[in-house]
Amino acid sequence: MTCKNNKIWALTEISIGRQGKNTSKSLILLCYLSPISFFEPAHMPLPLFLFVFLLASSIHGQVIENPMKSLRGERDFIYGLDNRRTHIKGQSTVIYGAYLGFGFEEKLRFKIGFSGTPFEVGKTEDAQGDITRHRLVFITIGEEFDFFIRNRFRTTTYIQAGAGLDYSRITYSNGGISEFNRNPIVPIEFGLHFNYDVYPWLRAKLGGGWRIVLPNDARELSGYYIKAGLGFSYKKFVYWNQEKTKKN
Repeated sequence: MTCKNNKIWALTEISIGRQGKNTSKSLILLCYLSPISFFEPAHMPLPLFLFVFLLASSIHGQVIENPMKSLRGERDFIYGLDNRRTHIKGQSTVIYGAYLGFGFEEKLRFKIGFSGTPFEVGKTEDAQGDITRHRLVFITIGEEFDFFIRNRFRTTTYIQAGAGLDYSRITYSNGGISEFNRNPIVPIEFGLHFNYDVYPWLRAKLGGGWRIVLPNDARELSGYYIKAGLGFSYKKFVYWNQEKTKKN
């Protein structure tokens, strides 16, 4: 991972799926963009995001996929990295994560994982000049479903819930001994992701969403997340290349 001019480029997700005797590999690279003021909580309140989320979910209802049908399809094992650019208490940062789970018919995915911020984030200063920093650690259970698929384009709903701890550190302006606290948190993330198959083996991805952190004392840890990247399927690339060679 490298940082330059407040832009972070990160290897975001690597996943390998197994279907019967065949192995499907995919590589997803995410480019995390520099903070955009519109996406900060003060400029994009939760009700607005919910409105956009529900509006987009209702478009083209006549072709929306049924997740129950996917459960009856072929199953494959998936795992990988899942990082997302986010905003915590006025600071643009990254939540790092890893997951494993099962996918069905390349449409429905169930995941369990581990996420957190290995470094202290969300530096805030109160009226007395005392500074508070946070380090989040939590386990997650999530679901993704490609509910709308048309030609090369597909739209994915995303929801993930977790449970963990917020390790906070308060540094007092009077030079007193720092205070360390450990509080339980329940982060809930939901969003809408868009995918476009540039080639059968290359998929462009863009998405975003919102994170709510419970209980009420931890609400200030809530904020947006953004994902953008490319997905590469090794199995599909080999098949596509073989078919292209046959035609030539």
